[in-house]
Amino acid sequence: MADTQLPILKRGDESEDVALLQQQLATAGFALALAANGSFDASTAAAVADFQASRGLTVDGICGPHTWIALQEASWALGDRNLYLSQPMLRGDDVAELQLRLGSLGFDAGRVDGIFGPNTADAVQEFQVNSGLIADAVCGEDTTASLKRMSARVTPATVAAVRERAKLQGAPRQMTEQHIMIASASTMAAVAGELATGLRRSGATVSEISDWPEAERADEANRLTVDVYLGLLPSEEEACRVAYFATEGFVSPGGHRLASILGQRIPAALGIDGADVRGMRLPVLRHTRMTAVQCLVGPPGLVQARLSPLARSIEGGLASWATRPA
Repeated sequence: MADTQLPILKRGDESEDVALLQQQLATAGFALALAANGSFDASTAAAVADFQASRGLTVDGICGPHTWIALQEASWALGDRNLYLSQPMLRGDDVAELQLRLGSLGFDAGRVDGIFGPNTADAVQEFQVNSGLIADAVCGEDTTASLKRMSARVTPATVAAVRERAKLQGAPRQMTEQHIMIASASTMAAVAGELATGLRRSGATVSEISDWPEAERADEANRLTVDVYLGLLPSEEEACRVAYFATEGFVSPGGHRLASILGQRIPAALGIDGADVRGMRLPVLRHTRMTAVQCLVGPPGLVQARLSPLARSIEGGLASWATRPA
């Protein structure tokens, strides 16, 4: 099913697509007793929400494109297929397990993001060389078997996080050395603009984008090799959530640090209770290759009323992060 064909399914829908959704939920280990009857009822919504929570996605009980893709990726286990560098890149839980096993053995496959990119290919080849296998950078039957034998008793923590932390600790600590991308919704344009002005005044390089599709936001941040990706989105409730990338075997050290800082500063500026700071696998966090956070700031009316204090609080948070990024 191509991304452009992914339907948005919600409670009350009845269709063959709902039956397919129910089958995929059961295959993924959710709602094993759920009947694939094609009716999106309360139990289906609960199963979707449970699956979303397990994958670090936004939990709303609605099956949209992100949930469909996660379900498709969850259908792959390591050993089900050969894994290799291709275009488009292979994605799935099998790739994530491969990255986790390689990383736990000291082979840097990059972030455990479930995307078979150049770092993963290099790590597979390095593992093959060290294991006396054909070094073709393809994770096939022999490589999978050897990898499972060697990593059977390894603690699930990868070298990628250690190296990313070391890189951050050795990075410049001045704002004049930072390139920051601010990706905002149009309703957050005023705070994004004031924040960008303040950051430029402090000497930082700032790139601004507004209302771009999620995949294009991540691609642009990667293309520009920015140091920080900051997403600013409105919240429907008087609440704040700050998310950073985290999955089994990998937590973004820079993202966690910045999210923790902003999770204290933003609510204080808005005069609301503390933020919900959590590690997630939102696509934009998963695909960016730098310190990245996505903030559901608060309702637009409150944001507009507290515009200047909010912009100053985020600017101060970024400056504090720059002095100790991990």
